This record gives sequence, C-alpha cells and structure tokens, in this order.
Amino acid sequence: MKETEVDTLNSLLMGELSAVESYDKALEKVQDSRTVSILEQCRDSHRERVGKLRDAIMKSGGKPADSTSAWGRMAAVFTSSVGGLGDTAILSALEEGEDVGLNDYEWKLVSMHGENRKLVKEELFPKQQATRKLMSKVLGGKLGGTWPPSPDMSES
Repeated sequence: MKETEVDTLNSLLMGELSAVESYDKALEKVQDSRTVSILEQCRDSHRERVGKLRDAIMKSGGKPADSTSAWGRMAAVFTSSVGGLGDTAILSALEEGEDVGLNDYEWKLVSMHGENRKLVKEELFPKQQATRKLMSKVLGGKLGGTWPPSPDMSES
C-alpha cells in the first residue's frame, strides 16, 4: 500500500509528538539549569513543528495523529528511565532521538511534493537539523568533547 502525503505528514507528526514527550520526561530529571534551558528550547522547537504539521495535515484534508509512534513511546520511556544515570545519559538518549528524527525527515522528503514538501524542506527539516546540532553541542560539552565517554567520567 502506497503511503499518502497525509500519511507521510502524520508519520512526521508522531515523531515530533514523541520528541516533545521525550523532552518533557528529560526535563523532569535533568539537574543543570543551563541544560534545562537548552532542553526547553529544543522541546519548544518540536512543539512548534507539531503545530505546523497539524495545520498542514488539516489543510491537506487529513486528520492529525494524536499519539506518538511505537518508537516514540519507547524513546520516552528510555529517556525517563536513564534519569538515574545522570544528565549525560539523558542527553545521549535525546541526541539519539534527534538522529532518528533527522533521518525520518530526510527519508520522507524523497516522496513529498508541492507545498508540504516546501514546508518540510525549507522550514521543518532545518529546525530538526538545528535541534540535532544543539543537542550534539550540549552533549559534547558535557563529555569534554570526547566520545565515547570513558567509564570513569564524572557528571558535572
């Protein structure tokens, strides 16, 4: 069965809903105030994308999804469960989620056309790239710019 444009947008929407949920869970656990501020910025960017995707779906005659994907639910649970391991573990989980989102946008763009493609390519995808870059920078700062972390790294 061929995926329709609305299906494609809904798939992206579910990913964005998952991201918002993951950031909400992470914000319950993160201790560092500077990190909290950055996570709020990323979450708010994902929330904005949720609104834009919902609008595009309705404009295309579809019904926006109101739940996350199975991957998204698993990511939110994982983000929540690593809280006991410290901020670095949470940031690593969020960075991984940003990678998944980036890949999803790249793959979905291939099959999109018209105004929806323009929205995704010119607005949503660049915002996904920005949140991915920001998470990578924050995590790099926490790790002192080294990856993978050594077993004796302490949380800051």
